[in-house]
Amino acid sequence: MKPVLMALILAGLTLPATLTEAEERRLSAAEIEAALAGNTVDGNWKGTPFRQYFGTDGATLYIAEGAEPSPGKWKADAQTDQYCSWWEGSGWDCYDIHSDGPESIIWVVPSDGYRSPSKVLKGRKLY
Repeated sequence: MKPVLMALILAGLTLPATLTEAEERRLSAAEIEAALAGNTVDGNWKGTPFRQYFGTDGATLYIAEGAEPSPGKWKADAQTDQYCSWWEGSGWDCYDIHSDGPESIIWVVPSDGYRSPSKVLKGRKLY
């Protein structure tokens, strides 16, 4: 718990609902689609900053800082409630997507639990 929140609780004060910490939760396929389609994600994958645009047609463009753009495909899988992406050379991989706020997504790798917090930017905003 954050020190300020703890101090307020100990003092018997309450916070307005707008100041409380957002609770992280896993997104459904419909929520993943709504968050990503037509938007860009700004994040950091294992130490490398990246931006990725998600077209409404299922196309995606991933650009790691200092690297060439990598085109691929994406979808939100309604059967597993996961984000799935396809890249030449590796095929399809799927990830859990969590969020703790309206512009926040957290990529979670199911096999090892690796987490990559990212920010959703409205529209196409690549480097």
